[in-house]
Amino acid sequence: MRIIWTDEALDDLAHILFYYYEHAGPVTAKAVETRIVSQIEALQAFPERIRKSERVADARELVINRLPYIAFMRVIPNGLLVLNVVHTARKFPG
Repeated sequence: MRIIWTDEALDDLAHILFYYYEHAGPVTAKAVETRIVSQIEALQAFPERIRKSERVADARELVINRLPYIAFMRVIPNGLLVLNVVHTARKFPG
């Protein structure tokens, strides 16, 4: 199963990493990137294990372990489409 990132999700990730780079340094930014990406990639075998979203139609939500972020994804034929990665304090969508 392929992981496909939308442009919006890549922009979200870039903003998150820039924030950590600026406020905590490159080592922390890399650790955050690794945590987010690895948890999303771990879904390849069984993406249905994450909860259905009540906020985004036909999507699922992955709460990123030990970080204040949620990844919104859609299961598609032969893949997993990453829609957005947002901070838990953010009202999303909206």
